[in-house]
Amino acid sequence: MKNNYLLVYDDIYLLNNKIDELIKNGFSEATMSIYDLEDDNTLDNALIDLDTYSFLSSQKVIIIKNIDYLQDDKSTKHLLKYLEQSNDDNLLIMTTRKFNNTKKINKELKNKTNFIKLEVNISQEIKKLLKDYKLENGVVDMLIEYSNNNIDIIKTECDKLIQYKDTDMNISVHDVSLLAVKHLGNSNDIVFDLIKNIASKDKKRAIEKYKLLEDYQVDDISLIGLLESQLRLMMEIDLLLDKNKRKDEIAKELEQHPYRVQKTIELLRYVNRHELIKLIKNLSEMDYKIKSGLIDSKGSILMYIINI
Repeated sequence: MKNNYLLVYDDIYLLNNKIDELIKNGFSEATMSIYDLEDDNTLDNALIDLDTYSFLSSQKVIIIKNIDYLQDDKSTKHLLKYLEQSNDDNLLIMTTRKFNNTKKINKELKNKTNFIKLEVNISQEIKKLLKDYKLENGVVDMLIEYSNNNIDIIKTECDKLIQYKDTDMNISVHDVSLLAVKHLGNSNDIVFDLIKNIASKDKKRAIEKYKLLEDYQVDDISLIGLLESQLRLMMEIDLLLDKNKRKDEIAKELEQHPYRVQKTIELLRYVNRHELIKLIKNLSEMDYKIKSGLIDSKGSILMYIINI
C-alpha cells in the first residue's frame, strides 16, 4: 500500500498539485508513464509497466486515469494481486472523478491503496484569493452562486475584482454583481433552482426554470427523475439533521459532496417535512400515471408546478 494511491477529485488543479507532491516525495528522478482507461479500456499496458523493470531508472511513476472504467475481469484481478505485493520502486497513482463506494472492485481498491478524496473548500479558496481585501457580507456566497461552484470560474472572477478595485481594498456585493458573469451552468444547476422555486411555491420562477430546461432538451420523464432524486435527498438530510448529525457527517454517510449537502440544507428552509412528503408523493403518482399510459408525459411537470 505504501506507494499505491487512489485519488478521487473534483478539481483538476487540486489533483495535479497532489500528484506533484507525491512525485516530489522520493520519485523526482523516476520515469513516468500515463495510461487513460477512457481512451484505452484495458489495463494490460499499465500492468506490463508495473510488472517490468525500467532500463532508464530504478524507479517508475505510473499514472492510471479514469480508474472508474475498470471492469471485473482478468486484468483487474491482476491489478488487485499487484497491490497486495507491489514494487516499492513503483509509485502507482490511480485517479477518478467518480467513485462508487458500493461497487465491489472499488471497495477492494480502497482497502488496498492510500485512498485520498481531494475536495476544494470553495469559501476558503475565495478568502485566500482575496486575502488582501475586506469582503462585505454576502460576497463569498454570491461568487459561489455566480460561478456554479466552479473553482476555475471563481479564480477568473476574483482576478477581475482585484484588477477593478486596484487601490480600494474593499469588495462589496455590488462590485460582484457589477463585474461577475452569472454562469448558466448545466441542467442540474437549473434543476436545483427549480426545486427551490417549487419548495417556496414560487410558481412564476418555477415555470421560468422549466422553460429554460427545454433549451437543454431535458424531457419531462428525465426531469421527474432529477426532481425526485433531489427531493428524496432533502428528506434524507432532514432526517439526519434531526439526529443532530453535522454537515460533514451527512456528506460522508450519504456519499455526497459537502457543497451539495450545504445547498440542500438551504432548500429545507422553504419547505417542512409534511410538504416535502406531499411533493414526493405527487411526483411519484404522476410518474406512475405516465408509465401506465394514463396521462401524457408532455406538460406533466408544468401541471405539477401549477398545482403546488
